[in-house]
Amino acid sequence: MRTVTFADEVAALTRAIDLADGRLSDAPITAARQTLERIGMRSRLAPDRTVVALMGATGSGKSSLFNALVGEDLARTAATRPTTRRPFAATWGEGATELLDWLEVPERVLRPDDGSGLVLLDLPDIDSTEVEHREIARRMAEVVDVLVWVLDPQKYADAVVHQQYLQPMAAHAEVTMVVLNQADRVSEAEVASILRDLRHLLAADGMDDVETHAVSALTGDGVADLRTRVHAIAASKKARLARARADLIRSAQHLDAAAGGAAAGEITAQHHTRLLEAAFRAAGIPAVAAAVRGSHIRQARAHVGWPPIRWVARFRPDPLRRLHLDRAVGDPALARTSLPGPTPVQEAAVRASAHALVSGATREMPDMWRSAILQEVEGRIPAVVSALDTAVAGVDYERDRLPWWWRVMGVLQILLVVAAVVGGAWLAGLQVLDYLMMPVPVTPMLGEVPWPTVLIAGGLGLGALLALLSMGAARLGGSRRAGRVAHRLREAVARTIERKLVGPLRTELTDYQYFRESLATVLQSKRRLE
Repeated sequence: MRTVTFADEVAALTRAIDLADGRLSDAPITAARQTLERIGMRSRLAPDRTVVALMGATGSGKSSLFNALVGEDLARTAATRPTTRRPFAATWGEGATELLDWLEVPERVLRPDDGSGLVLLDLPDIDSTEVEHREIARRMAEVVDVLVWVLDPQKYADAVVHQQYLQPMAAHAEVTMVVLNQADRVSEAEVASILRDLRHLLAADGMDDVETHAVSALTGDGVADLRTRVHAIAASKKARLARARADLIRSAQHLDAAAGGAAAGEITAQHHTRLLEAAFRAAGIPAVAAAVRGSHIRQARAHVGWPPIRWVARFRPDPLRRLHLDRAVGDPALARTSLPGPTPVQEAAVRASAHALVSGATREMPDMWRSAILQEVEGRIPAVVSALDTAVAGVDYERDRLPWWWRVMGVLQILLVVAAVVGGAWLAGLQVLDYLMMPVPVTPMLGEVPWPTVLIAGGLGLGALLALLSMGAARLGGSRRAGRVAHRLREAVARTIERKLVGPLRTELTDYQYFRESLATVLQSKRRLE
């Protein structure tokens, strides 16, 4: 099985966003798109650098810890203010200028290059009374590679930190550190107790495995170990990708939450059959089948009916001609019949059946997604009903396929009529000769019946009998032809319903399943990270 790469995860989230566009609420989709934009931009700007940001509430000692980690008193640039107003950066080595410009960090200082590629930021307080300061902290929390939360013994359980920052950033546990600063203000036993309680709170925030450190920027306790750890994280060059993956996971989680975690549905045979039956009725298949049978019987009368009255059939209207179904179709897309349109009841039945089909197949899907599909199907109904007439007109009605026995029976009946005419002419000739008192030839006999009488009676009687039998067979053939045509009509209508309604619904269900699979591709990376 192929290993899923980061590029695969980016592509999967992109697919999920595209599929969900217009089908889920805008907020998670917009946020996910912004995440992809940030990831793309960050990957192009100094990808060998690792941005580590110190964040915390007022009084946590962020700036003091920043100075202690840098190894130089840089806080003098902020000596006149009680809190950090703008981000301040220390970069180890050159090459981070464009990155810091993108991060909007105006104040920066260059440190000797140690090969780590570290960029350390001191950020404004997250609970500052200035809205601008809080906004800077929030924005930076979204883009830096590693977050180091600086807490103090008095406010380590602050709800603002845990509820507004740590809990929403649970997916970023791998690139998050928590530092308990000002450990010198409490005893060693109290530090241990606070750390235990802090880890319990972090577990409740969804950050079970987050690194925790206890330091004192004032005395220097623990600072060297923390500095070593921060530089090691930067030197590993893995934090940027881990942060990006965490961002992908969080976006996927938000999309999953917006979708309610619902699975894709499927089209049931019961609803499908109900829709087809409604469409068959709306297309007028029973009426067309009856017209096919009637047209077949009319043709049969003209070919195998009793010759003396056969011509009468030609004056009877052709049922298929009345429906404009008596000639071959040039362009099936333009074919039309003169069938009366479906009644309001029939169209309503198609609409209700389509609604039931969609409702059944999408009942587990998100409300917005489901509603969008229902509206789309609802809008297709008039076009579907119109397309049914085209489907009916394009069917093969076997107009030019005459049974071979019609020709044989037609010739035979003509011969029988000729025989009757010959018999009649024979008798008439004998009557004329007798009237003129001329010698009458001997009339041959069939038993005791003269041949002229046999020819007349046999020609007329047998011809009429054959006509009756032929018409009986023709009616049976008409029923069979009507059955074959009705089968083709049902297939044509079924194809139209599949193309116009069921097919698009299958596509929607497939898209949603693809959306679920795309999210799963991203969310599986969380398990791999864990």
